[in-house]
Amino acid sequence: MRKRLVNKIARKRLTRKCHFCPESQYELLDIHRIIPGDSGPGYIESNIVCSCANCHRKIHAGIIKVFRKYFSTRGWVLHYIDENSVEHFD
Repeated sequence: MRKRLVNKIARKRLTRKCHFCPESQYELLDIHRIIPGDSGPGYIESNIVCSCANCHRKIHAGIIKVFRKYFSTRGWVLHYIDENSVEHFD
């Protein structure tokens, strides 16, 4: 299967809001790579999530823990634990 790189600007425009909170101001949205750096698969759909700048910092600080993103029969699923220690599969 060929991995398709995602255009970060297009992804922010399509997503329109942070995955973790209701923030939707375009200028505050970031694209977070679940597996970071050169060792990761880069900016492909299964390795990214749209987050606001605030939640992005919480991810890097370990307050929000993102484990993986995978495709299921209901579409893309993100497995993470939010800042209140609640586990999500959405």
